[in-house]
Amino acid sequence: MSKMSELSQVLDDLISCGEKMIQTANAIKGCFQADEVPAATPEKKAAPKKKEEAAPKAEIPTYSKEDVRALLAAKANEAGGQFKAQVKALVKKYGNGGSLTDIPADSYPALVKEVEGLTDA
Repeated sequence: MSKMSELSQVLDDLISCGEKMIQTANAIKGCFQADEVPAATPEKKAAPKKKEEAAPKAEIPTYSKEDVRALLAAKANEAGGQFKAQVKALVKKYGNGGSLTDIPADSYPALVKEVEGLTDA
């Protein structure tokens, strides 16, 4: 195959790929537009919402070890280090070894909530 015919084939493949990307983007856009109900169509009644849909559940935030470590360090150093002992106690409470690496990731939200709740007492 000559260089020109190889180049032509690559360009054809690139064009085909681009066309497929456009089709995919239009399909995704269509999905979002299909969810919208126009206000000018009174004959379509909106289905009543179920109780589960009416009140969205509060999602439990996820934290990475680095996020938790940064929060703990910031709280421990806050106000001249006045919370350092309390932060250490919380880490020991959630991680039996007293280290952040001993704390399971599913306990991070509860730990963060307690750390954020530390105040001058």
